[in-house]
Amino acid sequence: MNTDKGLDKKRVGVAILLLIWIMASLYFGGFVLAAFIGIFIFIGTQEFINIMRSKGINPPFYFIIFADFSLILLAFFRLYTLLFGTVVFFAGIAFLLILFRGKDAKINDLAMTILALFYTGVFPIHVVMIRNMDSSSFSILGQDYDIGIGLVVLMFLCVAACDIGAYYCGKLWGKRPLWKEISPKKTVEGSTGGILASIIIAVIIGYFIGLDVITSVITGILVSIFAQLGDLAESMIKREAGIKDSGTVFPGHGGVLDRSDSYILTSVAGYYYYKYFVINDISAVFSVAMF
Repeated sequence: MNTDKGLDKKRVGVAILLLIWIMASLYFGGFVLAAFIGIFIFIGTQEFINIMRSKGINPPFYFIIFADFSLILLAFFRLYTLLFGTVVFFAGIAFLLILFRGKDAKINDLAMTILALFYTGVFPIHVVMIRNMDSSSFSILGQDYDIGIGLVVLMFLCVAACDIGAYYCGKLWGKRPLWKEISPKKTVEGSTGGILASIIIAVIIGYFIGLDVITSVITGILVSIFAQLGDLAESMIKREAGIKDSGTVFPGHGGVLDRSDSYILTSVAGYYYYKYFVINDISAVFSVAMF
């Protein structure tokens, strides 16, 4: 019996179902997307806490979940001006929670609590914030859509293209390690293939949502770079903990963090790039200010 083929079929099946779930959530947006992100945040936080506990570090799980879900609600209701103050508030509460452990208080527990607050909460909610962008629209087959759905789908497909391009280019031509100390299997050739694949998808999708070629190319480069950095960041965490996968939620794929690591940093970079350079065109503002 060829178990490798069985595993490959399972991986493909899970990947297809996950892609359908993701695209449906992005399409409907609103509560559906917020709930989707909430599920990933809950499981991802659980995986992160389990990894930390394996190293003798004990962040408060339920506090982090409460804080993360509070941030999801703010993003859902578009109360973005409250986000910074809310994060600062929860960071202060985290400090007090660890402090009141008395002799069991450890600085590592506090540090990992703050990291979890950002890594599994603040960063992922930017997906909701991108989807909520509605300052302009585009049309496909006579149907109008808010620019947010186009931009968030663009980001997700670029990340997927980057992962696929990096995997196959690395497998076929990979020779030089990209970052041997963090992830020995990743190569410069694979990374380059991922960037090129992301650019190609960005130009294609960008055409349909009304982006110019330069903006699309920059999007492809930016997304692919941060996707790979996010992957490397999670590899660093798993390497430190001495584990292969963050969890077992997705057969053949590992845990939620294994599947979403490429999106965590990308969603943040994508949101601020879209907001200041695509939607508001800050470069034009600078030009006016200079002349």
